[in-house]
Amino acid sequence: MPEKIILIRPHNIYNYNNYPPLSLISLGSRLKSAGYDVKIINTAFEKDHLKAIGKELEDTLLAGITLLTSEVPDTYDIVKFIKEHSKVPVVAGGWHCTLFPEQMASSRYIDYAVAGEGEEHLLKIADALKNGEKPEATIYQKEILDLDMLPLPEYDMDSNLERFITSSLTDKFPESVQKPIRWLPYESSRGCPSQCTFCINVVTNNMKYRKKSAPKVVDELEYIVKKFGITHVKMIEDNFFVDIKRARDICEGIIRKGIKITWDGESRCDYFNDRILNDETLDLCKRSGLVQLALGIESGSPHTLKIMKKGITPEQAENAVMKCNEHGIFARSSFMIEVPGEKSEDIKRTIMFINRLRKYPFFTCGIGTFRPYPKCELTEGLIKNGFLKEPQDLDSWINEDVIRLYTSAEYARPWQIDGKYAEAVSYYINMESAVRLGNHQISSIIDKLKNNLFIFFAKIRNRLMFYKFPLDKRIYAKFLTNFYEKLSLKDKKTGE
Repeated sequence: MPEKIILIRPHNIYNYNNYPPLSLISLGSRLKSAGYDVKIINTAFEKDHLKAIGKELEDTLLAGITLLTSEVPDTYDIVKFIKEHSKVPVVAGGWHCTLFPEQMASSRYIDYAVAGEGEEHLLKIADALKNGEKPEATIYQKEILDLDMLPLPEYDMDSNLERFITSSLTDKFPESVQKPIRWLPYESSRGCPSQCTFCINVVTNNMKYRKKSAPKVVDELEYIVKKFGITHVKMIEDNFFVDIKRARDICEGIIRKGIKITWDGESRCDYFNDRILNDETLDLCKRSGLVQLALGIESGSPHTLKIMKKGITPEQAENAVMKCNEHGIFARSSFMIEVPGEKSEDIKRTIMFINRLRKYPFFTCGIGTFRPYPKCELTEGLIKNGFLKEPQDLDSWINEDVIRLYTSAEYARPWQIDGKYAEAVSYYINMESAVRLGNHQISSIIDKLKNNLFIFFAKIRNRLMFYKFPLDKRIYAKFLTNFYEKLSLKDKKTGE
């Protein structure tokens, strides 16, 4: 009988659980290809997730848990429970662990911490434990993983997969897209070569671009479309178009094989030029099913863009939105305000820029206040100037106020020019774009009417740039919390 390994997805403080755990699926697929029996536990769908984990601990070789910073409190409860109720070794990984491997490894509840890509590292730990050996406590990524060597992701390792496939996305797609969609995320590459001063890729040495070959991508897409009846694929990666020849080959492969899907991906704004995303390539992408591109515009202020080292201009950003509009591709654009070093006029330029881009029918956007990703250049400056103090151990990250300070997209922070103003701007621009909750995600007619009313008020405020007396914002916060609580209860009842 093969050795059993459990992989755990913890709960986050924002109650978001919109995507299947792709990292655990990739880890689990690699372990299964090596002969291990793997069980994924998605805590969001368990009525009592500690009890569910406890049932799986017997005869288990190891328990793996991957976490974001927003998942630290539940992770702490989980690993504490495992160590207090068993002798099963605990392996931690994920973005938070990659940022703070020593902190994680030094916790009394964690045996091994993996920084970087975990597929081969976790397998090495499992093999060592199976052979009675003791691996090192902290394992760092030392070599570049060949993504073509990874096995096909076994999505159905997560028993909740169908819930994700049929769940509604906030994304705005053209009316021609088949609805309701059946979707899955897919990763064809990792890493981003850009130098942005706020980005986690820079500080975690994730700038080296790694990719699956075009034939492998096309074959895997064909397989998951047939097996799961998928109609839409989300390319979950930082920049799909770094290798434009590969991107074109993938699109041509999708068309040649007759794979009937729509898809969305991410691109830099300065790629919209004669060499990379020209009209011919955009037309090819559209014919292969592209319906949306995520664009990291970030600011309408040249001064702020220089602080961020984005390497783009507002003019390039508008050109990217315009080109998407010409080809009927939604431009889902991200923005950031209250970047350290920004001035009030920079924030106002961004608001006016967004208002101007609203003239393009295929433009939508999300905005947030600057989140101080640990270790990045801008965050290190805040620590140096005394605006921020970084927690020094896992126990200190349990505090939800600390987590929100680092991770919330709408949050008043001590270094900001006007935190309350920025928080209100973020809320109302996001509200107008319905990036938190779209009407297509709401089944109740009354709730849809309420949501439309909030969107209408937000649109007026954004055009007038008037954000005082945000009573409607406080009311909506309660509405959104109640909506997700009801949804969570429904999911748990369905899972009973």
